[in-house]
Amino acid sequence: MLMLQEIYEEFKDRAQFYIVYLKEIHPSDGWYIGGDEISLTHKNTTTMEQRQAYVSDMKEYSPFLTIPFLIDLMDDNFNFGYDAVPERLFVLENNKFQYVGGYGPFDFLPEQLKAFLTKKFSTENPSI
Repeated sequence: MLMLQEIYEEFKDRAQFYIVYLKEIHPSDGWYIGGDEISLTHKNTTTMEQRQAYVSDMKEYSPFLTIPFLIDLMDDNFNFGYDAVPERLFVLENNKFQYVGGYGPFDFLPEQLKAFLTKKFSTENPSI
């Protein structure tokens, strides 16, 4: 997340950024792998209020993160529509995909997003 924050700081005046919270990837009552306080205390969400609380926890756990959050609805429409779990990067311009990153965690590569944005904004001046 730190690299995403750095990319956000560099390009936030030329593009809009959002983190879309989808669901807990390693909940304590699901595919729990441990290793952090969040996974230990968070279960699969069943309400929007839980998802909102988990986003608040994430912000508290990562105070450096200032990218705005959006939250997927309980029907998981965003996730199903964009095949985004566990994590994925997208760039849209005029409602069309300009960049679609790989599936996380192994192909979640913020450095590729940075290279894309650097090239885009070096060849043209408009904002996304």
